Amino acid sequence: MSRPQRVLACLTAVVAGVATTPGVAAATSALPTYTYIDLGTIGVPSTGEPPMSDAYALNAAGTVVGVSTIDGIYNFHAFAWTAGAMTDLGTINTGTYSASSAAGVNNLGVVVGSTHVNATDPPHAFRYADGVLTDLGTGYGPGSGSSANDINDSGTVVGTRIERQGSPKRAVVWRDGTILDLGTLGGQARSWGTDSIAYAVNDAGQVVGGAITPSGALHAFLWEGGALQDLGTLGGSTESTYARDLNDVGDVVGISQNTQSEMHATLWTAGTIRDLGTLGGNYSEARAVNDARQVVGIARTSNDGFYTERAFLWQDGRMVDLNERVRDLPPTVTLRSAEDINDDGLIVGFACPVACDAGGDRARRAYLLVPTGSS
Repeated sequence: MSRPQRVLACLTAVVAGVATTPGVAAATSALPTYTYIDLGTIGVPSTGEPPMSDAYALNAAGTVVGVSTIDGIYNFHAFAWTAGAMTDLGTINTGTYSASSAAGVNNLGVVVGSTHVNATDPPHAFRYADGVLTDLGTGYGPGSGSSANDINDSGTVVGTRIERQGSPKRAVVWRDGTILDLGTLGGQARSWGTDSIAYAVNDAGQVVGGAITPSGALHAFLWEGGALQDLGTLGGSTESTYARDLNDVGDVVGISQNTQSEMHATLWTAGTIRDLGTLGGNYSEARAVNDARQVVGIARTSNDGFYTERAFLWQDGRMVDLNERVRDLPPTVTLRSAEDINDDGLIVGFACPVACDAGGDRARRAYLLVPTGSS
């Protein structure tokens, strides 16, 4: 869906309360079980590289979007997967530098992402509808770039743009044929840095992401009514935090540094900031939340680094490894990341087909988890 949608009014007092201890539910509730679907790829490279795909978002109808290898040269195209069929969304530039990637889809089936538009400029944000890929532009001249991360059901698109290679990223909104710069939280990044980035938009037009502060730290923000609101942090020394998604009932999720200087999945809701914990390691990040306050993302199972990351579900104060909740997961497959969840509880992300090491990561596959019951 449009990386879940709507109202965030109850966050107006979010800075008032901070809960920095990972929550534990007072009563243990049943957790979902799932069946696993490998979404496949658009094609297989002829260069000897393994076929690969990632799923980044889905809508209420179960349409999944992401990126995949194609037949022939080692290249990547945006895809939309529906009812067992993966469609190549193509690119705007068809020559050299002709890659694309899809990041969001709304409930009308309109897809957004980024694509090369020529052989020299950085990629541009695109909108895909009725078989047509449209360049959303940058608002700048030649040499500029942009990317789209989400779209709501009214057609409002959010993402970033750069004026030229090396200039800081800025959060923007595309709406009614115009591009609006969302600004920062008072700071300014250096070259190749991030002034601000917009990750998600709801049907009320509220936007969440991260923006630089006068101290140079990136903070999670809510943009509403033309103004950025700092959502606060878990109190870490660098204060680094950003928001990745929001739902219809006033919840925002993302990541924040805690007082132990670890980056943890974070939930902002009803005036509090909550550390969601990890799967035993020193890192986690929440990527999406639905209206039932089910949160998905990635978390490390140990402190041994990148390849210990696993897909998680957080529900009712409990974080669980999704690999333990799938009844028919092939024994060689590991769910590496959970990127989105819709209100029916369907989850998408990417998995390692053999092992989550350098080789397995390069061969990762987009997946869909479908709830089958609970236990």
